[in-house]
Amino acid sequence: MEMHQVRYFLAAARTLNFTRAAEECNVTQPSLTRAIQKLEEEFGGQLFRRERSLTHLTELGRQMVPHLQRTYDAAQAAKLLARGIGKQVHAPVTLGVAGPVSDQLGDALSQVMQGLPGFQLSLVKADSTSLLQSLFKGEVDAAVLPEPADPPERLDTILLSRQELTIVVPIDCPVAQQQAVQLPDLARLAWIEGDAHVTAQFTALCVEAGLRPEFRHSANLESDLVELVANGLGCAWVPASLALPDRVRPLSVEGIAMMRMTVFATVSGRKRSVATDALVRAIRARAWG
Repeated sequence: MEMHQVRYFLAAARTLNFTRAAEECNVTQPSLTRAIQKLEEEFGGQLFRRERSLTHLTELGRQMVPHLQRTYDAAQAAKLLARGIGKQVHAPVTLGVAGPVSDQLGDALSQVMQGLPGFQLSLVKADSTSLLQSLFKGEVDAAVLPEPADPPERLDTILLSRQELTIVVPIDCPVAQQQAVQLPDLARLAWIEGDAHVTAQFTALCVEAGLRPEFRHSANLESDLVELVANGLGCAWVPASLALPDRVRPLSVEGIAMMRMTVFATVSGRKRSVATDALVRAIRARAWG
């Protein structure tokens, strides 16, 4: 399998039109067709069914798309990083992050730094709403944040992780000593709002059960949420992996599991800097989530 065959296949899978795919790849249609046929011989089955204007992927073709896309992205990332080795270029990137820097993101940043000696990172911490505004204003080049419930147009996202959420309460809260609690027990407590999407999910669950939680306070950052909980202002939903102080206790709720998706976001169609593009490719090369 050669990389140009993968590129031709991905173009054909995206356009479902061999003529347009050949134009996009700047090759003749017969050349593109032969390359895809060689892939089919190697995979032992058809990737496309060509039915005039109804060309479509076979089941094998559909299964191959994500695997070959990752292969192609990894190869492109390697090429880009290799070209940067030894070049002392000025390659700045401003990255917005809502929450802590994960190990996976740290690995991607390290990879880019090794390939681009001139790589300069400016890290901006803020809540997800502020980061989205900064992203579209061009104040940050990319952002790591919870997946928006209603993503704006032109927002490109790559799934980084699925985070399990847990409830945290002050250590002296009446329910803090219980191994597991019921939903009615929680609805009677004071709540601190953090992620608006998580708040909406939890409120909907309560309403279905005929309950309505009271959100008295709010905080944009998870570290501030935990600090408010520790000081007895209420309880809150936070990632289960978050480090907690001694004054805070996590709780499990019988019959309820809350999850949150974290994504790497850029603006579609906007020209990327060398450093931003390298970071995007390094992240896409990892099968996260």
